[in-house]
Amino acid sequence: MADPWNGKKGIDILAEIMQHMDPGPADALIRNLRKADPRIGGELARRIFTFDRLGECDERGIRLLLSKVAMRDLAIALKGVASSMLEYLARNMSQNTIETLREEIRLQGPTKVSDVEAARSRIVGQARDLMQQHQMFLRDPNERYIS
Repeated sequence: MADPWNGKKGIDILAEIMQHMDPGPADALIRNLRKADPRIGGELARRIFTFDRLGECDERGIRLLLSKVAMRDLAIALKGVASSMLEYLARNMSQNTIETLREEIRLQGPTKVSDVEAARSRIVGQARDLMQQHQMFLRDPNERYIS
């Protein structure tokens, strides 16, 4: 039987393991690694797809993801996100969807952190599925794009 880790670097192995962790502990681990060793923490963060990286995805893929995500999950997952993420997602939604989402967020009220992390985890899982099917992609910040 072939060793799946043969020839892989430690950071590659750690990134693969962390892809299966809940977002909260994974983000905490990355934050702590960035404090202890910014180079390794930054490299690990680039290798792991988290909810915060949705803003780096292609717009067509984001629209497809948003069409598949449950509105309740999205409303919960967006609690406490950066305004830049909200703006990016809103640019890829219809006005009707934005209004429905606002109403869902208003109805939610205060939400447990564990519920936010669970909703984000479900959305990240759907995003990873789309990426594996080549229907959603991370944009390379070092690459130039032509419209």
